[in-house]
Amino acid sequence: MAGFETREQDVGVRTQRRPDPGVAHEAVSIRPARTSELGQVARLFAPALRPYRGSGSDWVLDAYLAELVEVRPRFDEAEVLVAERDGRIVGTVAFYADVRLEGWSNLPAGWAGFRALAVHPRMRGAGVGDALVRRCVERTRDVGAETLGIHTIAVLTDAVRLYGRVGFVRCPEFDLRAADIFPSENADEMVGLAFRLDVEHAPHERAEAQAIGPRTVTEPGSTT
Repeated sequence: MAGFETREQDVGVRTQRRPDPGVAHEAVSIRPARTSELGQVARLFAPALRPYRGSGSDWVLDAYLAELVEVRPRFDEAEVLVAERDGRIVGTVAFYADVRLEGWSNLPAGWAGFRALAVHPRMRGAGVGDALVRRCVERTRDVGAETLGIHTIAVLTDAVRLYGRVGFVRCPEFDLRAADIFPSENADEMVGLAFRLDVEHAPHERAEAQAIGPRTVTEPGSTT
């Protein structure tokens, strides 16, 4: 999942007030991760989830974290992207050219998707998450998909607001029970909330779209 709460009211997702991340005002570059950086990527997740603990939803955060730190399976199936500032990795996301490659997603085949979005707490408010999500929108255009779909939970309040600001809308017909993805004896009725973004394409883009696979990035000094 890209983020997580319990089922919201029909009027929408209720979130706690936090400062909006805004548009990036620091120099941040987005690029594919290298194999040698997967450990650094894994170490981003625990600090990124820590601010959301204590809400009664720690059971799912624990299960989610255990899955997130296993970066290699995503690296083999998706494009693991990193945000870098001053030579340090400060954020990450995994982009899927076909959301069904996530394994558990019930979103339609042919949609693109992303998950495992994380930003180090020290970089909150610098627009890193915004930059990562918008790169996923760009990649959706690149691969010729018309829709970018995600799941999250409302406990991850900053993510929910970010997706709304970018333009994602709810598609509750694809909601999932979090316990079906992360079985736990402590599970409650928390719901993985589905969102979609329909991506516009220029007339020539569909014919020219080519998927760039996750294994096209090579280590410095290596060959393909």
